[in-house]
Amino acid sequence: MPGRPEFFIFGNEKIRDKFLTRLKIITISGSHSKVGKTALAERMFKRLKGWSGLKVTVAHNGVCPTGKNCGACNGLDSKFSIISDKGLLNEKGKDTQRFKKAGARKVLWLRAKPEGLKKGLKKAVSMFKGAKGLIIEGTSVLRYIRPDLAILVKKKNSVLKPSAKEVFNKIDLIFTV
Repeated sequence: MPGRPEFFIFGNEKIRDKFLTRLKIITISGSHSKVGKTALAERMFKRLKGWSGLKVTVAHNGVCPTGKNCGACNGLDSKFSIISDKGLLNEKGKDTQRFKKAGARKVLWLRAKPEGLKKGLKKAVSMFKGAKGLIIEGTSVLRYIRPDLAILVKKKNSVLKPSAKEVFNKIDLIFTV
């Protein structure tokens, strides 16, 4: 209502509790593969004590955009899969292992086909209830969520991959490395 101070909303307990307990989300997207998304996430986990992490991989048909066969796109029989197996998440050198090592409280990995991303993202985010905050590494996620802060990591003269171009208008901060 015009003329009323903003803090008036906190007089209503239901609204106040929903506002104060809502999961805070930061997304880290990239102009292309290997640009430094995980390195930025590591720095953030070291500062944001108690936050959790979600790595999102969208499976590609045909040629892998990383130019190598990392296996992330292979063997996905359903529209999405949420990996919580500590053995897989803690494999040396994996982004999820780097999240945990940097201080992420809980880490999950969402692997999804393009047609399963929306549903998989909704399910995965719901698994972080009670978390202090959530850092999501993935570019395509911005098609379906509006985070509290959306960061794009890019190199000075890098060309944006198609998924980054598609969500560029949702970016709040560009981090140039």
